[in-house]
Amino acid sequence: MDLLNITGYQRRPPHLVAEYKEFFAKEGLEVRFHETTYAPDHNRGMAEGRWDFTLSSADTMIARTTTDGVDYLLFMQAEEGLSAYLIGRPGIRSIEELRGQLLAGDPGDSNLDVIRKKILRRHGMDDTEYQIEIIGSSPKRLEAFLQGKVAAAMLTPPASDKALEAGGALLADAEDYVPGWPLTCGWALRSWLLDHREITVRFIRAWAAAADWLLLPQNRSETLELIMTKEGLKPAAAEDAYRKVVPKARINPGALNTVIELRKEMGVYHPPYDPPERFYDAGYWREATGNRDKNATNI
Repeated sequence: MDLLNITGYQRRPPHLVAEYKEFFAKEGLEVRFHETTYAPDHNRGMAEGRWDFTLSSADTMIARTTTDGVDYLLFMQAEEGLSAYLIGRPGIRSIEELRGQLLAGDPGDSNLDVIRKKILRRHGMDDTEYQIEIIGSSPKRLEAFLQGKVAAAMLTPPASDKALEAGGALLADAEDYVPGWPLTCGWALRSWLLDHREITVRFIRAWAAAADWLLLPQNRSETLELIMTKEGLKPAAAEDAYRKVVPKARINPGALNTVIELRKEMGVYHPPYDPPERFYDAGYWREATGNRDKNATNI
């Protein structure tokens, strides 16, 4: 078995299937998943080569490449769409009531923080009209929320479910503001990928096979049970995670362009601008899936 050390915020449905239905094992892979809880630590660890690659947001990869100058490359796309919610503490009934308040954030310039900016600006609230404390991933933001330290937080399941159960107010659904978001993608240092093509291809092949398996109607119930049991999601959140799975882990350049355009709009990506092709290489995916059409990504 060849060992892969990877990181991310949560194991997604194809990961669970590949692990527990032995698609990884069939490719001769032992995959060790390290859950990250604080974006700055994740970003620093990736730049230092602490893990082989990450399964996390395309926005983070683009942010760290364009802002920090770390040369990352995306090689597959696991999900498309957002399950993220702006939730206010009990007693807050509208987004406008967040003006002048302290909100939980992580890491400040990418992913859910950029989407939070979009939501609040849509409601006429500039970045200077509220405060942000960089706290960590959804579980850490939930802790601060439940302790009453922040007025609101962007949260993902199962943290969002717990916040609502505690009396929190659903203020915004991110999917209404940025549809088709490439939430979870596989990406790594370009130098690592160039040196580890064969094992990357095997990983994609296992992931794509797992996605094929779970999307078969007869395997849907078993997959949902796996998601709920292993990741602690409620039925509705498990259904939502299932719905976002990208068949065969295809890369969608249009989804990446959505990220780029939002970053421009929010003022966190400065010129000169690179085209989406700068940030991904579909060759790994084509080799893994046997699709030799160089234009075959989102098909």
